[in-house]
Amino acid sequence: MSADELRGLLGDWAREAAVPGVSVGIAYRGEETLLTAGVSSVDTQLPVDDDTLFMIGSTSKTFAATAALVLVEDGVLELDAPIAGYLPELRLSDPVARETVTLRHLLTHSSGFLGDIEVDTGWGDDALARAVRKFDELPQIFPVGEVFSYCNAGFLLAGRLVEAVSGLPYEEFVRTRLLAPLEMTDSFFQPWEVLTRRHAVGHAMREDGPAVAHLVGLSRSDAPAGGLWSTARDQLKWARFQLSGGKVLSDETRKLMQAAQRPAALAIEEVGLSWLRQRHGGTQLVRHGGNVSNLQLSEFQLAPSEDLAVTVLTNSVGGSALGPRIVDWCLEHLAGLPSLESAPAVAVEPGEFLGKFETGALALEVTERDGSLWAQMLLDSDSSDIVSPPPFEVVFVGEDLLARATDTRRPSARFRRDGHGRVDALEFGGRTALRLPGGNHG
Repeated sequence: MSADELRGLLGDWAREAAVPGVSVGIAYRGEETLLTAGVSSVDTQLPVDDDTLFMIGSTSKTFAATAALVLVEDGVLELDAPIAGYLPELRLSDPVARETVTLRHLLTHSSGFLGDIEVDTGWGDDALARAVRKFDELPQIFPVGEVFSYCNAGFLLAGRLVEAVSGLPYEEFVRTRLLAPLEMTDSFFQPWEVLTRRHAVGHAMREDGPAVAHLVGLSRSDAPAGGLWSTARDQLKWARFQLSGGKVLSDETRKLMQAAQRPAALAIEEVGLSWLRQRHGGTQLVRHGGNVSNLQLSEFQLAPSEDLAVTVLTNSVGGSALGPRIVDWCLEHLAGLPSLESAPAVAVEPGEFLGKFETGALALEVTERDGSLWAQMLLDSDSSDIVSPPPFEVVFVGEDLLARATDTRRPSARFRRDGHGRVDALEFGGRTALRLPGGNHG
């Protein structure tokens, strides 16, 4: 089957997911296919084309990690040396963390300090340095190296480390050492670079459908964690490098970045150096993806053993359903991998699992309604354009494992227990979120 056969499905699938516009890139065994559907904005109705820029969100972290590893290969940075040796001005709330946290901890989301933060320090070249100066305000939730919990703040610190060691603004280092050698000429960080080119805008979901959100959702200091704009065509150039190597890193280091470093938190199985690892049946996937304030969502999936890469760029929260659907179609219809089977629901007394679990500005609340379990992700934001997604029904599919009731093929959350067997935390979205006081403890 050809990737081009997806073309006839894409528009219908986007409408079903309430995604105004989508751009897809597929690379399979040397052949590349670009597909688009819909519009970049429901206000302008300008069609998405192959050159439309989208925010790729957290896939940007793989660029930050690669930039840091370039400096490791240059011999001016060490993966396992305390970063305070490179950033003597660094202040953290926990003095032990300040003296022990390393680049490897940052790139594997195991630094332990609060990860989901909002720090707007303007658009000057010092934005990242000014953001990191505030890191002594971040609580140390877990000891360094003990727990995986997805940490945007850790990648801001990694980006600042790149600046300090290289002597260049973060974006300039990425452009000269990564983007230019890989001929990624349609990838940008700054809004003034994006606004003069064809680009998608994010959409918030309203009762009557997607509506343009009049904000970007990220500040300049967020560049290492999620700030890159790119096209599906350029993302395939990134995929080609990740699958086959190139001018940026040695093959040894490139493969080290994709190799498992430690177990992760659901819905992620393992983490490499920034790369997230999951399995589709017996096939190893190396992936990332991004979510910019539920306004622009993306997928980036590699199946190295199949020589397959898929990137999906969307401009509404519906991309959280559309992206995986497209990836699964490619895995099954191009690579011939078997469809994942749904897991049967398991009857569990819900009492001890009810409550609110929080990490920074993100929380997941688990409630019971008419005998069914429901979950809702709650976003703490002052913007009216950034709204929490609607609640969804969940079911148990194993001991302490939850999945969406509409798709039980993969567990999406896992409850953690303390030394006394009591539920004290919940893994969701790659975060390890602690139970808030006042919940039902069984």
